[in-house]
Amino acid sequence: MPPQIAESVNEFAFDFYRNVSDTDENVFFSPVSIYTAFSVLYEGARSSTAEQMLDVFGFEPDGTGRHSASANMMAALNAEDPHAVLEMANALWLADWFEPYEQYLDIARNTYLATVETVDFASKNPPGVKKINDWAAEKTRDKIKNVLSDRDVDGSTAAVITNAVYFKGTWLVQFPKEDTQEGKFWKGKEDSIDADFMHVEGSFDYAETGDAHILRLPYEGDRLSMLVVLPSETASLERLELSAGKMSGYVGMLEPREVLVSLPKFEIKTNYDLKRSLTEMGMPDVFTSFADLAGLSNDALYVDRATHDAYVKVNEEGTEAAAVTVVAMSVTQPPPPPHFNADRPFLFAIYDEQSGLMLFMGRISDPTA
Repeated sequence: MPPQIAESVNEFAFDFYRNVSDTDENVFFSPVSIYTAFSVLYEGARSSTAEQMLDVFGFEPDGTGRHSASANMMAALNAEDPHAVLEMANALWLADWFEPYEQYLDIARNTYLATVETVDFASKNPPGVKKINDWAAEKTRDKIKNVLSDRDVDGSTAAVITNAVYFKGTWLVQFPKEDTQEGKFWKGKEDSIDADFMHVEGSFDYAETGDAHILRLPYEGDRLSMLVVLPSETASLERLELSAGKMSGYVGMLEPREVLVSLPKFEIKTNYDLKRSLTEMGMPDVFTSFADLAGLSNDALYVDRATHDAYVKVNEEGTEAAAVTVVAMSVTQPPPPPHFNADRPFLFAIYDEQSGLMLFMGRISDPTA
């Protein structure tokens, strides 16, 4: 994996986490999926739109370097692994009337391995929506199926970028199913719920600080692993002030130790409105008529919808996770002409434009009188 992309994705991950973790709800997303979908979009961004995206995502500004790193990332993520399934796919869906620049399509195909397909977004029950949903279901093994609805597209929808990531791995040290027992999960000091806890004892990479316990749970093949950061009983996740640098520091502290692990089983689905989050994080222009996507086509485009769906299941055998990011672009429509309907009493004046002298002034209360 190119280190510059790993660093940018990790920094974005914690920025996005801080934006969406302001409630007590579960949080789960794929930062690399969001990053890659918007990297495809960034290839067509210009001026302040590109600058804002650069600030939020940390893309490599040099095109040659960015394309090389992105192509290497795609190859690394899709490399065959006898122990786990890890796949990323990109697609670009074009309205049947929309013609982006061929240079942009070449980058999408060759750098991001994106499939490019022309579809119908304008008809009733638009076939393009079904094709995109079928693609998402196929790429995520049916874990994420409906990422678009008929209401999300119309005749002004020019293109949709989709990215899907799928992972399935088996623990190197599995949790015996017979040891799974119900226990208390404490949401707060006095607020608990019942959950199924898996238990296993073995040698794991482990570290402790004054505020946290850190555990690495490797998957078979030892290429991929889950890092679990548990606040100490006197701390909280908020107090840890997690960052990419801090997480890297935790990894550097890990050492093999005999550990008794108790971990709850869980299965969650999440959905995020990226338009809201990314606007708050500092890139509003791309979602407005101020968007400059002049490197994509000669049409005036903006992103009118950006969403992220994610799924994860953790059990005794291992982990299955999937995510789909959708970025839908529309043609900027000129605002409708204002309707000046003088159907109620109004004031009027006749004046000399050169001097501003008011020559006549009146009010119409009844034009039929």
